[in-house]
Amino acid sequence: MSLYEKILEKALSRGRGRRIVDIRIGLGYTAVCLDNGNIGLAYTYLEEKAGCNILPPEVRFHDRPADVVAKYFLSPNLIEAGVGLATINAILNCPKDDYTLGDPLQLLELNSKDRVAMVGYFEPLAKRIKDKVQDLWIFEKSESRLAEALAEVEMTGLLPEATVAIITSVTLINKTLEEILLLLKGVRASILLGPSTPLLAEPFEGQKITYLSGMVVKDKEILKIVSEAKGTKAFGPFVQKVNLALKKA
Repeated sequence: MSLYEKILEKALSRGRGRRIVDIRIGLGYTAVCLDNGNIGLAYTYLEEKAGCNILPPEVRFHDRPADVVAKYFLSPNLIEAGVGLATINAILNCPKDDYTLGDPLQLLELNSKDRVAMVGYFEPLAKRIKDKVQDLWIFEKSESRLAEALAEVEMTGLLPEATVAIITSVTLINKTLEEILLLLKGVRASILLGPSTPLLAEPFEGQKITYLSGMVVKDKEILKIVSEAKGTKAFGPFVQKVNLALKKA
């Protein structure tokens, strides 16, 4: 069973009986609200538009069972996969006692000998890291970022040399996370980071991830924020950033 299937399986067992009461597929993020008030977020992976019908007319999410919509996580259509992951996060990302709050970088305890691989360009983190470590390699899919980052094809040669990895949870949507983790040969610490992160330890057992860093939504106003094409810079008052420590693989 793949990592993605394990995540889905855990969500299905917890989400039965819940329904989707609101969904917003914004230009930046997708938000799904369940009938118990829980809200989950995921990145909206919008590739080049071929027309106005981004999804076919027969695809519906509103008022459908959460365990049905969550299965879209495995869809090859990246918009559908994002909706599925947002639904999974609405099911799983609830307030819990085992979260730790605060800066995820502090958990990594970076030092001057570290060689850090950042998959996905977290610009504020990159600025804080670059002068503290031996190397910072940023890998980015978007061609518009290649002046500041390395192309994805360069991961094969550099990821095995990394001592620390910071990985965007968008890799769950495009299903590249597993192959990235296989390239991490000598990491002492790694973190899966971003609003798309599902906060449940069990699916990640045996994987080379030491921390999950995501968000628990605490205010329904986030639905309006997502609808207005805003992203993480506007999420602050409506979410709580949390970290979940995992057992080392």
